[in-house]
Amino acid sequence: MTAGLAPTALKTRRSMVRAESSVLASATVGLEDFIDSQGARSTEVLSRAGLQQGLYQQPNRHISLKHYCNSMHEAARATGNEHFGLWFGEQFQPEGLGLFGYHAISAPDVGTAVRGMEQYFHVFQRNSLLKFEQQDDLCLLEYKLLDGDIMDRRQDAELTIGMLNNVLKRGMGKGWAPLEVHFQHPALVDAVPHRDAFECDVRFNQQRNVILFRQSCLQQPMPDANSMLHNIALGSMMELAQQQAQTLSISQRVKSEVIELLPEGAATIDEVAGRLFLSRRSLQRQLATDGYSFSSLLEEVRETLAEYYLNYNQLTISEIAFRLGYSEISAFTRAFVRWKQVNPSDWRSQ
Repeated sequence: MTAGLAPTALKTRRSMVRAESSVLASATVGLEDFIDSQGARSTEVLSRAGLQQGLYQQPNRHISLKHYCNSMHEAARATGNEHFGLWFGEQFQPEGLGLFGYHAISAPDVGTAVRGMEQYFHVFQRNSLLKFEQQDDLCLLEYKLLDGDIMDRRQDAELTIGMLNNVLKRGMGKGWAPLEVHFQHPALVDAVPHRDAFECDVRFNQQRNVILFRQSCLQQPMPDANSMLHNIALGSMMELAQQQAQTLSISQRVKSEVIELLPEGAATIDEVAGRLFLSRRSLQRQLATDGYSFSSLLEEVRETLAEYYLNYNQLTISEIAFRLGYSEISAFTRAFVRWKQVNPSDWRSQ
């Protein structure tokens, strides 16, 4: 932590610089019914997640992305379905994405739809990234959270990749499937349902969350192409884009980069600074304004992720240590005892 900064002052200072990442409330279309159909009470699940009921009735309203991600986590717990986000995304139709979805499915072809989604994703979901790439005969559609305050990312990634995949399927037809789907997170639960949902090879522990498909798909006409609707949706999205959006703090961005770099063992201040196009000194100076040093931020991320991963018995202690960037289990154990006053195995069993 920054020297001379009292804990109370530090807490206040950090809370002042937090930006609220958000998503359009259209993303909640069908959520309450899906939770109820899985055997839980949607009123209780949404309340615990910090969301109101009936948000889908205000589709162009931005709601907290963190609370929306929490709703997937809470729904998984309440229903006992660890694949809740995966299956909610698999059945989610593009119309449920609101203006963003209508703009895509009314495009003349799949290529125009994909490029439009890339260009206007920030209108649908703030402080996140959708990136489209072409590599020879392959196309890659990547989804990435930029807000490091959201660390429980599995349900969100599986949900969002499913939603995006359904836009592609709308253009290609129901029998179509991508070549592969990649997820950054490890296979924390049984991976068979993932392959059933996407009908292709699904790989975990990858560098990015991506859908891979053939370049020839881009020329496929969209069956619901409608130039008038396409332009109306675009105009409405441009109006939404004019609304003031908060910029993520430097600590939120650094946390997100650290989360990605830890499994590679490369979560150093120089690596993070380079990815953010900053010098080492500039990054240190900006983190200090958030009440952090790089080492204190790294420690906070590791502690939070350690608790998260220990909830999944499919990950061994050694695998968790690796994902947190420790070269030896003993180093992770010492750090965990320092955080929790108990070793990881005992914490997991408790």
